[in-house]
Amino acid sequence: MNTVDTIELLNKLIVTSKDGERGLRAAAEEAHHAELKAALFDYARFFGEAAGELQQAVRDLGGHPKEIGTFGHTLHRTWMHLKATALGRDEQVILDETERDEDEAEYRLATAVHEETPPAIHALLERQYAEAQRHHGQIREWREHAQVH
Repeated sequence: MNTVDTIELLNKLIVTSKDGERGLRAAAEEAHHAELKAALFDYARFFGEAAGELQQAVRDLGGHPKEIGTFGHTLHRTWMHLKATALGRDEQVILDETERDEDEAEYRLATAVHEETPPAIHALLERQYAEAQRHHGQIREWREHAQVH
């Protein structure tokens, strides 16, 4: 993969990370269990830091990093808020919507890890993918726990 393609890949992941950060922050604000709220904010923080690392990698490659997420994801966050509010801040709804988003983010990171990128970029992507999997696993556990109750 050449430098231009690597920058394009990283910029797509920056947008995904920005969307993830904002979506998880919105989900955390909707949650009412303190532990779930903390887990969602922690996951949002991870995506914010991941975006920052990716932006620096783009700069290091001589590119211009993306700064914001997508409008479509803004609409999705609004929909999640309306749906959660209409259903009495139902954490199951919040977790279902969050997991759907995180499935997509994890898929994009998994795909990026398999691209032929420079070693430093590959190591960054592998680390972020592993961390995303860990956080996503925690969200999945919360979701399964919520289904039981």
